[in-house]
Amino acid sequence: MATLSEQERKRIQRYCIYPKVAGAALAMAFVLPFLIIPFEMIDDIVFHHEGFQETGMMAALVLTAVELAIFCYCALAPRFGMRGKQWKEMQRRLAVEQSEKDRSAQIAGVIGTQAAARLLKNSDNETARNLGGAAEVAAAVGAVATAADVLTESYVNAKAMAEVHGVPIPRAKKWIIALVALPLAIVCGAYIPQLAQGNIEMQENAEAAAEQIAIARKTLEPACEYVSADDPYERYQDYGYHVRGYLHDGDSDTQKTYTYLDFDNKGTLKEVSYIAEIGPDASLEDNLARVELDLDELSSVVQTVDVKTVSPELLAPQKLPEEFRQAFLNGSLYERISIRTSDSPIKTYYSFDTDPEDEFDEYTHPSIRITLMGKTS
Repeated sequence: MATLSEQERKRIQRYCIYPKVAGAALAMAFVLPFLIIPFEMIDDIVFHHEGFQETGMMAALVLTAVELAIFCYCALAPRFGMRGKQWKEMQRRLAVEQSEKDRSAQIAGVIGTQAAARLLKNSDNETARNLGGAAEVAAAVGAVATAADVLTESYVNAKAMAEVHGVPIPRAKKWIIALVALPLAIVCGAYIPQLAQGNIEMQENAEAAAEQIAIARKTLEPACEYVSADDPYERYQDYGYHVRGYLHDGDSDTQKTYTYLDFDNKGTLKEVSYIAEIGPDASLEDNLARVELDLDELSSVVQTVDVKTVSPELLAPQKLPEEFRQAFLNGSLYERISIRTSDSPIKTYYSFDTDPEDEFDEYTHPSIRITLMGKTS
């Protein structure tokens, strides 16, 4: 048996390890971008954060680039090294069989499929675009299969050389574990603080919202027969919470008149609505007179609600403008009215909601509504 130098022995051992390391690196390069999905889902669904968390996402993308760099080096080093003079000399000494397949057809097929996929995806035809997506997947699968075939061939050649020369084949387990475990630990480490901070923020928001909702509820209860409110501790809602105060019990036969206070998830009042149902059996004049009295009563109570607001004008006294009054009195029970004003720091909508006469039935509840929306720019 020909004597090998220490440098040659190490080269053979490296070439036995590199293909396995390259395979692990390639697998992790595919896994890492998808690893952020469950973390982002938890952050979005559980902690209600909008958008991607940059730290975790950038960590995953940087590690993906590192894994790809490792794959390229560990895949190409044996391929080029086995074509060099030193490897050819070791092969010649004991006539070690080495294989080198021609993969030009496979590579050309992958490139052609990728080109076809790009063309199809730019088509105006939906079927063609769908085929383009399928072709992209096929090209990716083909590329991975070709890479795996190349790595297998490199390992088999290196292993054959090691066996003939009596070089022990080292285990690549510790390198593979490092390539898998270290990136996973880094990505998890990048997301865990963000998720923990998200939990703290959610609890703080719920506490702040619960405090403001309690103030609003306590203010409305003496004047309203029935008050209902969301509980932030029972269910956190990133879109906000509502407090409803009914001037008359909602279960009574009296037409309902109520206010609807809309808070954001931090307990800031962002919208106020006043809704008064219209009695179909009463005249428009009688209905308007009753509604104006109920709105005065409700509005005077809402003025005293001492909560945080996006605009203090949300709690200002409210009356129906003369334009709306005349449109209502000159209209009918079946004609809708909508007037919008936005000259002040808040947007105000006055509306009469009803159904056309041919659709009007016992399930129709015509109502006059005032909606005040704070401008959050």
